[in-house]
Amino acid sequence: MSIRLAATLLVAAPAMAMASGLASVSSGDIGFSIDTAVFRLGAGDSVLVEVYQSVPIDQFSRDDQGFVEFETDVVLLGPAADTLAVRQWVSRVEATEGRSIVNGAMLLASTGNHTVCVTVTDLANGRIGAVERALELAIPVGLSDLEVANAVIPAQEESENPLRKGGLIVFPAADGRFDLPGESTAYLYVEIYGHGGGTVSRQSRLVSAQDEVLFARPWGAVEIPEGMEAAGVLDSLDLGAARTSGLHYLDFSIATGTDTLTIRKPIMIARAEETASIPLFPVGGDGRERFLAQLRLLLTSEEQDLYDDLTDDEARARYYDSYWESRPGGREEFERNCLGSAQFATAFREGWRTDRGRVFITYGQPDEIERTPFQVEGFPYEVWYYYEPGDDTFVFVDRDGSGNYLQIYSTLEGEVSYPNWQQMLQPVRTTTSTVDDEGIGGCRTATQH
Repeated sequence: MSIRLAATLLVAAPAMAMASGLASVSSGDIGFSIDTAVFRLGAGDSVLVEVYQSVPIDQFSRDDQGFVEFETDVVLLGPAADTLAVRQWVSRVEATEGRSIVNGAMLLASTGNHTVCVTVTDLANGRIGAVERALELAIPVGLSDLEVANAVIPAQEESENPLRKGGLIVFPAADGRFDLPGESTAYLYVEIYGHGGGTVSRQSRLVSAQDEVLFARPWGAVEIPEGMEAAGVLDSLDLGAARTSGLHYLDFSIATGTDTLTIRKPIMIARAEETASIPLFPVGGDGRERFLAQLRLLLTSEEQDLYDDLTDDEARARYYDSYWESRPGGREEFERNCLGSAQFATAFREGWRTDRGRVFITYGQPDEIERTPFQVEGFPYEVWYYYEPGDDTFVFVDRDGSGNYLQIYSTLEGEVSYPNWQQMLQPVRTTTSTVDDEGIGGCRTATQH
């Protein structure tokens, strides 16, 4: 692995190669997704298989301290179903709502047909999920597989995180899904082989399922230093050009003279309806939808206590209607904001339950949003500006690469605001899971409980 990282650059009718397919989803009691990418390792006949895992932690049992603990086992089986490699680690993390843990494992393998088996076990109760993925391994020529990520953060110099690529930690989109407009940026990592001392042109594209190019970066030159066997390239693409939900492709191409080589990766895009096209009052016995849970965001503590004492939704609906009777025009704006908050949803949290969704519902559409989705020296963050009535500001940061932006600063009295919020935009020391090669000798079976 040190050979690859030492040779990594970070720069922002062809021959076609298909990278690993869509993410594989587990069966059993524990739900998670995995994806894989294959890279060349030196000049030998071995390849490096990277296995990426995304695990929502809401499904695990919590201990008395509010933590969850689960074990991951990754097993690589050869053509004869013999065990070639085992990786095993235990993750213990705080049970933050909506959080998903991304892990990675690196496995050496020869060419041929292989199977990777991944199991996840809740150590509190023994519940298991498992998935198998068939791999047809070959030595990459020209380009590696395409690794697709939804977040990138800078790495500490001493970090040994298996997700590290050069000076960055790349959080793969192991579920292969992007929810628009919230997750509008895809990061692409790929390695170029065999062009040391030369210059190649490269281009990234977003392509529809019908092979229509929806967005393409201009061709750009990449100079590869003499003696560099593998050059890592990081790029990003705006997925906002996707007009419909469903299957799409990300293409990465290099051109040298008259030769062009393209590597392709399929992804799933889920595009929310535009707020303006959503009926304001789509459901309800009187043609009006009542946002009963979201109303608590506007209530005082005394009003919340009264509201929570109501025994059923019918009583809360009557309270909801009476609340807005004395606020002409407020109900329509509130309900429009509730619908609009869906754009901040993540794979595991409703939009209105996120910090950005809460602010959007409470204060409405910001007058200006300053987005910094990628920076080498810090986490992705957003700054929201409200110019009326008092030039107010909110700052949100995505510190764990999950797409869930946390509020860390506001000029409004009573809002969440940390005195060290500027430092929170920078990474902290990265920790890694313990890897134990003494593990299971084959695929484990997910059992139902």
